[in-house]
Amino acid sequence: MILLDTSVVSELMKVEPDPAVITYLTVQAPETLFTAAICKAEIRYGLARMPASRKRDNLVARVVTFFETGFRDRILSFDSSCAVFYAEIRHARELAGLPIEVEDAMIAATARTYGAIIATRRTKDFIGCGVAVVDPWRGA
Repeated sequence: MILLDTSVVSELMKVEPDPAVITYLTVQAPETLFTAAICKAEIRYGLARMPASRKRDNLVARVVTFFETGFRDRILSFDSSCAVFYAEIRHARELAGLPIEVEDAMIAATARTYGAIIATRRTKDFIGCGVAVVDPWRGA
């Protein structure tokens, strides 16, 4: 199971996503690709902050298609099991002197709960979280 984090989902919303990301994703079995509810929240928040424009409207359409059609049954929820891992991750990172954004801790906790690998451009954000990460931009 691979959890696409916000950086990957955001890349896929581009008119011309990075070819390395597309290549990485096309060699994965579609049923192994998931995203997290928090990623949906981050993407929707980014859209909400954009001024009204044709560009925003086009992005909204792509986002709706992605989450409601393409990944409709593959959005992992943040539940009470995730909450336990979240607390452990935040605490471990604090002790290591590596503060972590709330959203990243939630994504890491979701990945730990479901046994997923996180696909992200920002691999350093998940050091010490007890999860495996892969950078699709690097193909590994």
